[in-house]
Amino acid sequence: MYNIYISGALTDGENLLECKVLYEKIGLLCEEIGLQAYIPHKQTDPVNNPDISPREVFDQDKHQVSNSDLVIAYLGSRSFGVGMELAFAETNKIPIILLYETGKRISRFPRGIPTVIAEIQFYDHEDALNQLKNILAKWNPEHPPFSLSARQ
Repeated sequence: MYNIYISGALTDGENLLECKVLYEKIGLLCEEIGLQAYIPHKQTDPVNNPDISPREVFDQDKHQVSNSDLVIAYLGSRSFGVGMELAFAETNKIPIILLYETGKRISRFPRGIPTVIAEIQFYDHEDALNQLKNILAKWNPEHPPFSLSARQ
């Protein structure tokens, strides 16, 4: 079974509850198609798990990213942690799928990461999940990364 890391802001972002719902929906989609999803806030949420030290969060999330087969990252809220997770993924040559709302201005730096295999711009969660499902159906971890188009 392939391991998928779901990356997204968890601290001081806009609409964090709505973001967490999206992360969980992405995790469920992955599991429905036979992929094992790791959703960080289910383990180390800063609100629900304040007793977990910053070092423990760093160690656990770095380990999970470094041992994943794919990272799916929501870029709609700015986050130092997401940036670091993307850097760990790129360093380990792990494919990345980026997601963000249509019309959002997103830094070119994460969009230019060489291991990004797809970039999804979406209107709502349903649109994001539909596009992601199409990309995951084409993704083959047994072959070198290649660019996938979200929209046909």
